[in-house]
Amino acid sequence: MAGAKEISTPLSTTQSLHLLDGIASVDNTKYRRIIGRLQYLSLTRPNICFAVNKLSQFMQKPMVTH
Repeated sequence: MAGAKEISTPLSTTQSLHLLDGIASVDNTKYRRIIGRLQYLSLTRPNICFAVNKLSQFMQKPMVTH
């Protein structure tokens, strides 16, 4: 990691996401399908790994903010 370079991510590292945030939930199957496709894409795009990992934590009950 000594030669690693910083890259920007599409999601703030300081923003906190919560499981229940009071906003209506979305379709679970569509959310899971999108996250699955993003996980596959993150193999070649390391700049989205953090965001995809963070959003995959809410696959059981996704909300609009996720």
